[in-house]
Amino acid sequence: MTQTTEAQDQQISYYPIRLDVFEGPLDLLLHLIQKDEMDICDVSIADITDQYINYINLMEELDLDVASEFLVMGATLLQIKSQSLLPSPKADEKKSKVFKDREQLVRQLLEYKQFKEMTLALNQRAFSRELIHERQVSNELEDQREFHIRATLFDLITAFQQLEDRRQFEFDDYYEELQEEPITVEEKIEFVERILESGDPVNFTDLFPVHANKAERIVTFLAILELIRLKHITSVQSGHFTEIYLQKRNTDTNS
Repeated sequence: MTQTTEAQDQQISYYPIRLDVFEGPLDLLLHLIQKDEMDICDVSIADITDQYINYINLMEELDLDVASEFLVMGATLLQIKSQSLLPSPKADEKKSKVFKDREQLVRQLLEYKQFKEMTLALNQRAFSRELIHERQVSNELEDQREFHIRATLFDLITAFQQLEDRRQFEFDDYYEELQEEPITVEEKIEFVERILESGDPVNFTDLFPVHANKAERIVTFLAILELIRLKHITSVQSGHFTEIYLQKRNTDTNS
């Protein structure tokens, strides 16, 4: 039998994951633009607004502590989108105002993208030094990819959403049993730490067993975020939007 979302939520011992140590609304916008390979200067406000709102809804479903600036950006995008769609008797005036608002947003994104690229270049040097001290990856993974960048919060959310979409497609008829014992983030933190104890990198998707119900998958995701926030583990990729691997951080390093 299929359990209701409300019943599943009662099983979860949530606590909010602070996003101030991760990324902000401009990071989310850049993530969405790059994911769809859009040109910032020619971005579709309607498309990017819909995707942005969907991500905010997903973040709230994951019980993430969505900061007010994410909601302010969402409201701003909706306003620009509505201005471009709603008819107005003063068409020329409306077009000018929309262009001005859109132009301001694009300029802000371009400036922030430049800042992020400079920061990434500096952080990458420190990250490369950190990986020198990390345990060597296992032989079966060594020939497949080389880590270059850390995966961001939105990379992780995207990977989780893709995992959920794939499960829904592959297991359309499956049902989720309500577990007798409540699931806690603390328990999942211990689970993830045990899996990563050896120091070898583990594929993000491997931490979500096929038999796990949605409540357990959400708590596992929150546990991963908390361990990253606490700098106990790191999330790495060979490039943007590639497979994500999690690895225990070397406590002997200062980064």
